[in-house]
Amino acid sequence: MGRLKHHALGEVLLLRSRCLIGRSSTCDVRLNDARISGEHASVRWTAAGWELRDLASKNGVFIRNQRVPAGERVLIAEGDAFALGDPSARAFVFTLVEAAPPVASALHVSSGSVRTSSAGLLVLPEDDHPRVSLIEGRNGRWMLEAEGDVRAVEDREIVVVDGEAWSLDLPAATGPTLDGEAGRQAGGSLLDCIALRFHVSRDEERVEITILHRAGEVRLPARSHHYLLLTLARARLEDAGAPPARQGWRDRDELCRMLAMDEYRLNVDVCRARKQFLAAGVQGAANLLERRPGTGRIRLGVGRVEIERA
Repeated sequence: MGRLKHHALGEVLLLRSRCLIGRSSTCDVRLNDARISGEHASVRWTAAGWELRDLASKNGVFIRNQRVPAGERVLIAEGDAFALGDPSARAFVFTLVEAAPPVASALHVSSGSVRTSSAGLLVLPEDDHPRVSLIEGRNGRWMLEAEGDVRAVEDREIVVVDGEAWSLDLPAATGPTLDGEAGRQAGGSLLDCIALRFHVSRDEERVEITILHRAGEVRLPARSHHYLLLTLARARLEDAGAPPARQGWRDRDELCRMLAMDEYRLNVDVCRARKQFLAAGVQGAANLLERRPGTGRIRLGVGRVEIERA
């Protein structure tokens, strides 16, 4: 993500896709000074990079000792500094210290802390307490999983988790689509291009998984959540004669009964499985487990599976 340094405070701020700077309490960066307009300037991400704009402020925005015309957009690069209201006042000087593009994130409204996504997965309020998961689907749309259901979410939506409000920032994808070959050259593998081999002990107490892809194999160490994946892999094989879109779906409550766990533990295992595959370099691993909106049904997002007895 981009980072903006406020020189007077010495703070470095994470840049979400749109950052509003001004005196108003609704601004992302608030400067409580009469020389600063209510909504003075904005910094936002575009396909061309980070863009600075004067929002018709009274005292102006300055970059490279030149005033930015009101309403005009100016691209800023890493290392560029700009000033608001008074170019000689250090209190209003900012520098773009990192120009990386934004990633999906959630702002905790009361504290201002920000949680960022990793490879299409964002968990709230924290990884060890996954009450809500936000998943970037294969179509680029973001979906919210909560209480066993799934629905689409929108940029800037407010989501309440355990009574706490989070503001979502879901920037649109602006880069090129990554194809399978590009993914392999980048050192990872795409979820849609892999197969899974399950190694199951005779007593089924130990389940290991090997990720199979064109460039080789990755053996994952055994984890408790592997039994959930094994159960859903068996469902895929049981439905092998059905059309691919209908294969492997199982009811959430049925799964909980089969695995002797409650819904919270199921959600924890889903989160941990996704995280393990992300750590193994599988791009798109947020879709390792898929949920069908409005039905409470879940399935393994990998269609090619095989099961071996250890």
